[in-house]
Amino acid sequence: MNINYLLLKTAGLFLAGALSLASIQAAPIGTGQMLGQWVGALPVPGGSRQVFISVSALADGTPTAVLRMDAGRLHNSPMRVVNTADSVVFYADKVGCRFAGQPVADGQRLRGQWQQPGFRAMLVLDRVAAEKAAEISAAPATSKEAPAYKTEEVHVSSPSSPSPEIGLGGTLRLPAGTGPFPAVVLLADVNTPEPTTGDYSLLNALADYLTRQGVAVLRLDDRGTGRSVGVAAATAGTQLVADAQSAMAYLRAKPGIDPLRVGLLGHGEGANVALLAGAQAPAPAFLVALAAAGVNGQELLARQTALVNQPGEPDTAQMKWATQAAQAMAQARREAKQQLATGANPAQTQLRIAQEQLRLATEARKRNDALYKRQYALLEIIRQTADNAQAQAIVANMLKQIYPTLTPAAAQVRAGQLTSPWYRSFLMFNPQAELAKVACPTLLLHGTADTQVQVAANLPALEKGLKANKRVNAQKLDGLNHEFQTPISEQALAAGTAVRPTAATDALETVSEWVMRQVK
Repeated sequence: MNINYLLLKTAGLFLAGALSLASIQAAPIGTGQMLGQWVGALPVPGGSRQVFISVSALADGTPTAVLRMDAGRLHNSPMRVVNTADSVVFYADKVGCRFAGQPVADGQRLRGQWQQPGFRAMLVLDRVAAEKAAEISAAPATSKEAPAYKTEEVHVSSPSSPSPEIGLGGTLRLPAGTGPFPAVVLLADVNTPEPTTGDYSLLNALADYLTRQGVAVLRLDDRGTGRSVGVAAATAGTQLVADAQSAMAYLRAKPGIDPLRVGLLGHGEGANVALLAGAQAPAPAFLVALAAAGVNGQELLARQTALVNQPGEPDTAQMKWATQAAQAMAQARREAKQQLATGANPAQTQLRIAQEQLRLATEARKRNDALYKRQYALLEIIRQTADNAQAQAIVANMLKQIYPTLTPAAAQVRAGQLTSPWYRSFLMFNPQAELAKVACPTLLLHGTADTQVQVAANLPALEKGLKANKRVNAQKLDGLNHEFQTPISEQALAAGTAVRPTAATDALETVSEWVMRQVK
């Protein structure tokens, strides 16, 4: 096959948009058509809420908007505005809401769908004068949103606890009504700290979303936090599986819960705990594994792009590389555009873009392969060296060689963590051991931008281990990271405009829709 064809195929639709050569796209809805105040009544359970979207233009003409609602965290939220030839979408990224509408009535009305975690509805917005919008906003609400669910603090005894009477604390969310409700136990990604602010937590977002759909949700306090007693790190895996089984037993015995519809939902290491618990009797009614590992612990850690980082810490080296790659592609696009302006052959400009894209992809693959080999060797030293002091000295030296900018103090701290009982135990973990015993309906979900549990290495391994289970549904969500968010762009980080992202609506909907199919 001709190499030029391969390069052009690699480029795909890379030049669509500003460099489109084959067709003329319809012009998007003009900013002027959207400017102003838009007001509408959003139907919610038990009543309605007024939605106000104020659209203005930045100095360069880019449209921007602000959402105002009498709904706590939704009030005064900034919105991105994306307009196409026949529709406009408002994204309130910080709170996970969006409205996609089409103009009707000579552009004075937008009709479309409102979406937020756990809820979607049709919404009609009318353009009104600023004075009218202020008048509506000041009027007292005629109805209130009915509570979607209630919460209660619970105590769960577990045989893995050193003292059953203190055992496990947690929070149970119960939908409105009398039940009996289906239920799910949420299992967190162990060794990953929760955010210090309340802005984002994947499991909290899922708990809210699922409860609004009529599913009771039990979230236990992580071991060693809240009202859950800690356990020894070296034996945590076995004990956490026992905790999951105890939580399911608690729900099956609780009035108002359907004992035949109790499942497990885990994230990261919690997903692997869910799979191990799902291999035991009595099995869950269903199982959701978000970003579960399919390879062994040593392989998983070695493939992470920056083993030196603390859990939850940004991978600055990877972000620097991604920024450089983005700059190189931007330069290639500028050069191609200049060549087009001077009469160059369009096919040649496309080829230039494809060549740069292929070069960067090859370089990234080489970088990751080299890093993987160095990190695998480092982890092998830990696995083979029982003397912790000796292992730490070797690992600290290797970290300094892999990451030359790392300070000696930071290298020592990270070496101590990598040789801790938890890491030593995780290096020996093999998720394949029990997968063949999992027989319940199972959803495997991974984000393609996950750098902690990479989809290419882990999802096929999970599918292979679960091949005897004919009720496995494996899915990938494009562009989402380990937390099932759209990653913050390097440009936003550099400009200081980045905001804490929320769980992608696609992830919440995918999980919710699959779970609802199982419990119905």
